[in-house]
This record gives sequence, structure tokens and C-alpha cells, in this order.
Amino acid sequence: MNPPKTTQVLHPSGRLYEAFRAFSRSHPEACWFQTDAFFRLAMEWPEAEPVLMLAVREEGLRDPGLRGSGFRGSGLRNAGLGGSDTGGTGGQQPPGSPGEKKPASKAKTPQDASADMVAGSLLGVILREPHPAKTLLKAFAGPYRKLTTRTLVYGGPLLAEGTRLQREMTLKVLLRALQDEARSRSLFTQLRNFHDLSDYKPLFRDAGFEWHDHLNQLVDTSSEEALWKGLSESRRRQVQKSLDNGAEVVHDPSPAQVDDLYAILQELYTKKVRKPLPSRAFFHALSGMPGDQAITIVVTHQKKVIGGIVCPVLPGKVMYEWYVCGLDRAYKDRGIHPSVLATWEALEYAAGNGIPEFDFMGMGTPDEAYGVRTFKERFGGRMVNHGRYSTVNRKLLYTVAELGYNLVTLGSRRNG
Repeated sequence: MNPPKTTQVLHPSGRLYEAFRAFSRSHPEACWFQTDAFFRLAMEWPEAEPVLMLAVREEGLRDPGLRGSGFRGSGLRNAGLGGSDTGGTGGQQPPGSPGEKKPASKAKTPQDASADMVAGSLLGVILREPHPAKTLLKAFAGPYRKLTTRTLVYGGPLLAEGTRLQREMTLKVLLRALQDEARSRSLFTQLRNFHDLSDYKPLFRDAGFEWHDHLNQLVDTSSEEALWKGLSESRRRQVQKSLDNGAEVVHDPSPAQVDDLYAILQELYTKKVRKPLPSRAFFHALSGMPGDQAITIVVTHQKKVIGGIVCPVLPGKVMYEWYVCGLDRAYKDRGIHPSVLATWEALEYAAGNGIPEFDFMGMGTPDEAYGVRTFKERFGGRMVNHGRYSTVNRKLLYTVAELGYNLVTLGSRRNG
């Protein structure tokens, strides 16, 4: 039995991209971060480069899409994507165009036929930190970027139906293709699993990946009534008090309000979280996506933004809490809890729009105290441990980067 062929899809156009788009959207374990929506966002993300690997059963499916200039934002418009959910056509006429015969109602569309050729897909991003802003550090921009570059895969690979052997062969070639691209370009590669991949631990181990426990919280949002009952008593009280005391919720924030939300996030990540935060452009790109792909909610008080939440959406399946923040400490004495209200509004949005599950995207490791876990647990739901798979690509640089990160974190704690 021959393994499937792997190729990297470079642009949201062409037959390969359409095959990936149809395959990833219809997969039983589909997640937003493994679909074309995330691929398009990554193209607008200044610090990111999408890496999309596709395993195909047919050698004839070779078209990788457009190349060269126009890879970023202009490429989206040139491909006819913009913020729509129609997908690119690679210069071909879309189904239903004048002069093209429509397929019979029971016949498969070209996209469906291409999807059948897909054995699996794996979408990740190579992330680099922006150049240091301080003039004295600009001379070290090159080494700095090398020490902060990593490859992340949210959600894990998608494998087509088949025998155990077929799926294992597909996973092997996808991991090999990903690492061929990421190994020399990033310090480490990490897969943040959104579904259970524990059966494949031996295969990941053989590919150099180590398993790490990592918890997550999933909330049933199929019923608004059950959702409200699932909240702890303190959470219900905080939501109601926040609204009674003048907090307001904005579901379609202006660019200026997105900037205000980003300022709150930036301070939170600098002083408390101490983890990389995407640039302002990333949040504007995400907030500009269609409402069936992502939503941004802000909480205001007397017209001032005091918190908010950013949530990707996979229609009819799941909604994700990617970033949430609020000036909770500053507004506690006023009886307003911005982070709680923002999270509740997102949960309520899911319940009211036919999205049956809300994914908190991480609750830390089981053996470490984690304040965020306590915050999220009070919204109800069930705890899962789908874990993460990680491998270090450049051990010496990784050791140097880890040492530097620990020193910066220690210094921040002492100064804070």
C-alpha cells in the first residue's frame, strides 16, 4: 500500500485549495483552526506564515494555487475571497457562472470530488515576534526573531476515513511534511489538540513529538436555559449586577473600540500573562471577518471600553474563546465584571445562533495551579485532557531562548 502524496498549498486558489476547503469543513472532527477561515486570517496576520500540508490520493491533483506577489492581503482580494465564505476558484469559473452547465442535483460538485481525493490535512502557522521597538535593540532584530519563532498547530491533523493503517500512513506523511518546513525555521513545533489523538501517541513519539497533559473546558450551548443554569451562582450574580450597574455590550465594535480592547490586552499580556500577543493588525483582521466566522464583543461603561472577547466560529459546530480581557479590578467596586460579562455574552451568542459547543481553548496543566482555570470553571461545562504534542527543533537556541524568557519573567514578577 502506497502512502498518499503530500504537497504544500500556498494560496487560497486552485483545485488543491478547494479540495482542502471542502474536506476540512465537512470533517467530523473539524475545527475552525484547520479550515480555510484560519488560513485566510493567517495570511493577514503580520507575524504569521500559514503552513498548509495536504495529503492526496491522486497524483493528478497538483495545482498549488497562485505564487509570488500578492500572497498577503492583496492576494485575498485577487482570489475573490475578501471576507466572504465563497472560496477562491484559481481563475476558473465558479459553479453557476454564465456559460457553465450546472451539475445534476444528485451528482457531486467538483469540490466534492476533489475532497474525496484528500487523505488528510494539517494546517499550522510559523509565528515570529515583531522587531523590538526600542532603537538600541534593533541591531539584534535578527537574533531576536530566531529566538522567538515557533510553529503552532491548533486542533491537530484531520484524517479521512479509512483503515487504521491508511490513517497512520497519512498522519506520518503529514507530520514529516510539516517538520520538513518547520524544523529549520522555528525553535519548536507544538500541536494543541482539540480532539482525542491519544491512540496515535506511539506514532507521534516515533516522529520526535512528546506528549504533555493539557486541560480544556467544553460547554454545551445547545440550550440557553441549560446554559444559564450551568453558571455558578456567583457568575449569574456578576452578570446581572454588571448590566444593572451600567455596563453595555457591543457586538459590532468600531475600529477605535478594537484599538481600545487591544490596549487592555496588551497591558494584561505585558504585566500578567507574559506570553506573546499578536499585533494590533491581527485583531483588526479577525474583527473584520464575517460574523459566521468570528465575532468580537466589547464591554463598555459610559462609552469607555472596559473589556471584551474575541471568538472564532465554526458555524453549527463550535465557538472558541481565543482572547478575553477586562478591567475587572478597576471596576469591581462599581459592581461591574467586564471579563465575566464578555464571556457570558459569547456563550449566549453561541446558544442563540445554533452553535452547540463553546471551547475555552485551554485550562492549563493538571499539576499546576492556574487562576484562569478557576475563572472558566464557574461557567459550567466538562473538563477534557486532549493534551499537546511538542518537539524541539533547535535545541541550543531553544535553551538560550528559555533561559532568557525565564529571566525576563522573573524580573517582571520582582518589579510587579
